[in-house]
Amino acid sequence: MKIAITGTPGTGKTEVAKLLAKELGWKLVELNKLAKEKNLYSGYDKKRECEVVDLGKIEKEVLKIKGNLILESHYAHDMPADIVIVLRCDPKELRERMEKRGWSKEKIEENIEAEIMDVCKTETLEKCKQRVFEVNTTKKESEGAIQDIIEILKVNKELGK
Repeated sequence: MKIAITGTPGTGKTEVAKLLAKELGWKLVELNKLAKEKNLYSGYDKKRECEVVDLGKIEKEVLKIKGNLILESHYAHDMPADIVIVLRCDPKELRERMEKRGWSKEKIEENIEAEIMDVCKTETLEKCKQRVFEVNTTKKESEGAIQDIIEILKVNKELGK
């Protein structure tokens, strides 16, 4: 089984995915790290000053990995998965999180706008045939989000726990 954890940057994907993988005893695939390790890029975005991931190449790498997986990234919903969890966060709290990270004003505004416009959720619903669920991380420790996800998996009979 593959679970994709997606959402706007700053919603808690990395921390939630790490804790969920540990809780379930599943392999964690941090897609950005995989892209960097295997140089799975199609170009460079000068405006955002970052590499552009080649989704086709990264999907081929993901398909090679066997077993139960947690896929983590703001584009995890573009990967083959059985369930997609979209993490959401109130824009005010999201702004605070990004400011603490020292992100540029432009990057913060772009991501706040993406959260307000439901970009990750909309893309997920448009592209995915899998089941899609939202988990709100506002004012919630990562452990609380993990419990919400585990409950979703139990209710949907994906976990025998």
